[in-house]
Amino acid sequence: MVEPDLWGDRARLRPGQLVFDLTLAVLFTLVALVSTIAQHDGLVLVATVTMGIALAVRRVAWPLMVLLAAAAGLLQVVAGQLALPADAGYALVFFVLGAHADARVRRLGVAGALGSAVVLAVAVRTGAVGDTAASGATAYAVVAAAALALLVSGGGWTAGYVRWQGRSRITAQVQAGLEAERARLAADMHDLVAHTWAVVAAQADGARYALGGPQGGQRAAEALEVIADTARGSISDLRDLLAELRYQQPATPLGRATRDALVARLRASGMDLRVAEWGAPPASGALAVAAHRLLSESLTNALKHGDLAHPVEVEEDWRAGYRLVVRNRLHRSSAAGTGHGVAGMRERVRLVGGRFQAGAEGDTWTLHAVLPEPAP
Repeated sequence: MVEPDLWGDRARLRPGQLVFDLTLAVLFTLVALVSTIAQHDGLVLVATVTMGIALAVRRVAWPLMVLLAAAAGLLQVVAGQLALPADAGYALVFFVLGAHADARVRRLGVAGALGSAVVLAVAVRTGAVGDTAASGATAYAVVAAAALALLVSGGGWTAGYVRWQGRSRITAQVQAGLEAERARLAADMHDLVAHTWAVVAAQADGARYALGGPQGGQRAAEALEVIADTARGSISDLRDLLAELRYQQPATPLGRATRDALVARLRASGMDLRVAEWGAPPASGALAVAAHRLLSESLTNALKHGDLAHPVEVEEDWRAGYRLVVRNRLHRSSAAGTGHGVAGMRERVRLVGGRFQAGAEGDTWTLHAVLPEPAP
């Protein structure tokens, strides 16, 4: 799965960003030239301009930036003089490398920082850079040169790496949130569609069989009424779900009426539903919504895969959060489901820090879920 591009790293550079980079590079070059023009060395001045160009293209093409920065350093070694004001630009060059999303580029930055320290130390030790009389430079001068190179390049790389770590942490948090939201949406859609069509199918089958009986017309009419009520309810639930996604509206409060309508639909579909309840459900809130989704999906599974000749037992306890227990006899001829319903319920419970267990015990399917009380 592609990570979200929160920082625009994969997007084209905006005109405003290009103007900013060019302006910064021109100002940097002018200040560095003014500081080095007194050296009257053409190669040093060319190195300064080269470094300015490297900074200008740092967000357009980092490989070109690296080549230009390396060329600026080589020109200074050939000239035998350091353009110290221009060399301050190496901090930004290595910042770009340290902040890069590709680990190979970050490793290249580490190697470049160490290499720059070694090259400058050797150049000072051999007298290639600085006063030619300093070919016998002291160990102190060599160490100081290496430390200066590491301070500039290594410091820039470290700052970039810290930035990359911070962005990676935020991206991971956003990605986890998107995954959780995607899982919740998939569970909601599955619950809505599976419950609706399970009730519709049961009622349609019942109406078809009832038409051959003495009161077939009345029973068929009752089945059609249940189908119509279920369809209207699913349309309302779907509208609420879309409003929550599109307009970020909170879920519609679920009270006793919603739960009673669910129980009535399933009883009308031929389920002998025996419910024991302790406490009272909250009038609104995330706990009521999650509890309703769990109850709806678990009873839908019982309707699709259970033996309706036996009662379905439900226990609901609202006294400390929410506890749900559903037991139903499995139908011997029932085909195995896809597992999406159970997986969705397990994920829904996990997201709120609850406990979930479901499975067959002999010919009885038992579901047990516990949802904690939401924090204030």
